[in-house]
Amino acid sequence: MKTEPVQGEPAAAEQAGRQPVILVADDEPVNLALIRRRLEWEHYRVETAEDGGQAVEAARRVLPDLIILDVMMPVLDGLQACRLLKEDPATRDIPVIFLSALDDTDTKVRGLSLGANDYVSKPFRVEELLARVSVAIRMKLERDRLRQRAEELRRSAEAASELSMTDALTGLLNRYGLHRALQRELAEARRYARPLSCLLIDIDFFKAVNDTYGHAVGDTALAQAARVIAESVRGSDVVCRYGGEEFLILAPETGLEGARALADKIRLAFSARLFGDAGRVFPLTLSAGVAQLAPDESGNDMIARADEALYHAKQTGRDRVEAAQ
Repeated sequence: MKTEPVQGEPAAAEQAGRQPVILVADDEPVNLALIRRRLEWEHYRVETAEDGGQAVEAARRVLPDLIILDVMMPVLDGLQACRLLKEDPATRDIPVIFLSALDDTDTKVRGLSLGANDYVSKPFRVEELLARVSVAIRMKLERDRLRQRAEELRRSAEAASELSMTDALTGLLNRYGLHRALQRELAEARRYARPLSCLLIDIDFFKAVNDTYGHAVGDTALAQAARVIAESVRGSDVVCRYGGEEFLILAPETGLEGARALADKIRLAFSARLFGDAGRVFPLTLSAGVAQLAPDESGNDMIARADEALYHAKQTGRDRVEAAQ
């Protein structure tokens, strides 16, 4: 006749959303069959092993939720098997319950010091074993849920961090993302004594676009401008929206003349197309200032010099590139 489940056990399985798996290792067939039958009555899925070596192999293959080990077994005894299981990253967190006719304190201490979670002396009452199994499974499932939640929170934090560094309109890095990228590129340039340049780009007369066509069309034009810039640079270049209609590009391993050539390439790409949406299209031009990182200069100082060159480009007619000296 089937016994009633131990209180709390069905809840553990239900919370896990699956049938818990228990590995039982015992070299006595009668004990193994008895334990297996009673655990299966309690809705566990049971895997068995007849010695410590089989137990270690099965644990690595199945990754059960709980391992019940007899201490006295051939090939590897339970204590040796437990030690191997706790040394393996794949199985070290699986709870272990020892079964043994050895009821001396030293054996119990050795088992617990190896990382076992519990110790049941033979002969045992089945109800006691089931109760201890229920507690071990419940704790394992709760620990698994906590780890899963921690992993979800970590991924959410990474996604939030990425979003915080990205401009929502253009998909480019924002100023915070630029700060991170600038630190990285500065470190690389200093470490390997390689040139680093920046390009500061401003779309000419962009306020007139918003005033004439509205901010929705202006946003469309900014997104289009971002695509033109992103498609014009190399994969190693870093592009960000610096603010409003301004864009900044970090060009690693690029000297001043290379930066000027890249800025001209982008300027010509702008001039070769129209911006806006259906029925409301218009040309755009840009002005750019470029600067190369000087020895002992900070990244912000380099950007400040590029900004001065941009100001000069605007003052001298726009739709042009100026290089900082």
